[in-house]
Amino acid sequence: MPRHLQSALDADYSYDYASDTVHRKHPALKRLVAVLVVIVLLALAVGVAATYYSYRRLTKQAEQVASLEQDALAAMTAGGSGSRADYLDALKTNLSTAQDKANQANGIVSGDLWTFYSHISGYRDDVATMRQMAATMLSLANDTLPRYTTVLDGMESQQLYNGDGSLNVTPITDASTNVGTLNATVKAGFDQILAMTPPRDAALFESFENIVSGFSSVTDQLSTLSGMFEYLPNFLASDGTARTYIILAQASGTALAAGGPVETMGWMAVANGAFTMGDFYASEYWIADAGLNDVTADEKNLFSTISGIDYGSSVSTISANPNFPSVADQANDFWKNTDFAGGGGSADGVISFDPYALQKLVAITGDITLDDGTKLTADGTAEFLMNGIYDSVDSDSFATYYSSIVTKIVTAAFSDLTLSKVLTLSDTLVECASGRHAYLWSFHEDDQKTLRETRLAGNVNTDAANPVVGIYNEQKHNAAMDWYLHRISTVQKTGANTYHVTFGLNNTLGSAVGMSSAIVGDSNDGVGVGHQLQRMFVYTPAGATISNLTVQSGAEVQTVTVNATTVYTFQTDIGMAATDSIEFDVTCTPGSSDLRLDQTPDASGQSGITYDYGA
Repeated sequence: MPRHLQSALDADYSYDYASDTVHRKHPALKRLVAVLVVIVLLALAVGVAATYYSYRRLTKQAEQVASLEQDALAAMTAGGSGSRADYLDALKTNLSTAQDKANQANGIVSGDLWTFYSHISGYRDDVATMRQMAATMLSLANDTLPRYTTVLDGMESQQLYNGDGSLNVTPITDASTNVGTLNATVKAGFDQILAMTPPRDAALFESFENIVSGFSSVTDQLSTLSGMFEYLPNFLASDGTARTYIILAQASGTALAAGGPVETMGWMAVANGAFTMGDFYASEYWIADAGLNDVTADEKNLFSTISGIDYGSSVSTISANPNFPSVADQANDFWKNTDFAGGGGSADGVISFDPYALQKLVAITGDITLDDGTKLTADGTAEFLMNGIYDSVDSDSFATYYSSIVTKIVTAAFSDLTLSKVLTLSDTLVECASGRHAYLWSFHEDDQKTLRETRLAGNVNTDAANPVVGIYNEQKHNAAMDWYLHRISTVQKTGANTYHVTFGLNNTLGSAVGMSSAIVGDSNDGVGVGHQLQRMFVYTPAGATISNLTVQSGAEVQTVTVNATTVYTFQTDIGMAATDSIEFDVTCTPGSSDLRLDQTPDASGQSGITYDYGA
């Protein structure tokens, strides 16, 4: 084909040599196809961008929801470290804030964006979970908590006794029923959240986890502070059937795992809200070896063989066991087998006070003057009973003197009761129980669940869903050094269900010059004067494992089993102004609540525990 003709054809035509045929090209069609391709690509790009933008909005709003609901939860729990009255005052002050935050969070998840994503496969269930959580939070803030404050506030204006002197049961039982119903409502809401499928989207899941953790704190707070209300009718024997409570007084200047040696034990009876105080007897008067039948082989191995305590042989050593229900069983054994007390019969429960708790009772009764003129006050009783008393009386008279002090304090606390005083006493017991300064255990099974929830039971952790690591100590030096022993610890969350625990014992005594040997020890007993010779026990949380346990001092660690719980134990000698510490990792059951730490009570009344669960 001539070149000029070929050039002309190249513009709009093509020539097929085989068939000697000329074909017309379609440049407009090509351009149209190209334009359509570009349009489709642009549409896809715009769609992707819009989807990404809407997802970013969703995650940002999820973060807002989490922040708002955490603020609401913080307002609901503010003041919870104090008494019931403190918590109620704080709750009434902060309730409007909690309601505002919960309303804002609910408004966000009810918006159009969330409705759009509720129709998208893969997000439908996630949105439903977040909406249900917001609705539960809204109900808690707007309905349950206002009724809670109304019930507890209404108790203050009631009278404990009728005009004829009989117990006015109605306000107590009504409040108990109402509080029980409200607690059940809160727990049901929390259980409903836990039963929902956690969001699969990472951003929504993080928000969900943070809110669940905070909600768990609220349920614990309400159970702890209101649980005693549910128990009050039974505690006061409001049905007219008399109850007898064994009273233990621990002298925790020398530490044992649950507090200190039981220097004196007594009892009181109650019927229809009227208490009758029995007598207190020093530990030496209670029949020997009465508790041995309730000592398991595991307990004998740890507390007697390894630690060297005559566990079960003397009432003074029963608090070597950190599990207070077992301590209570032992106390009841001594009670039943001593003629001047139970005489073969069982008590209904056991109450225990350490010096810090006794000081809290003095704060209720007002100052108490002893027969020798010593004045016990709301500020100085604990220090006197843990430290100063050892300069006031010799060792032969100590238990009898301690008995006389406890008799005065406990008698004053449970005399001349009004409903306000009963509520203050219950607040004090619950507050002290949080640091293991007071315990209350009932041998009636229908009471025990409530007492565990208020932590008054002082039991070793058996609930894998709510893990608690126990770190307890026992003073092996023949000295009352616990006043100078401070505990400092951190529980740091390192993963979804993993934690790193650091626990330190600090001997704050800098010099023993001029101090009584009853406090700082004797140079002839093989341990340095002013030293803290401590036997340590680390109790593994239920359903968890402990790993990588190290001791700063290099002490040898033994591993034993105590009633199905793995316990790590070692002995450490801490010199004056010195510290020893331990570190370990804990892996808890997946889905469990945040790990807590339980310990032998600190003389200062402060736990020294820092929880770092992250953002």
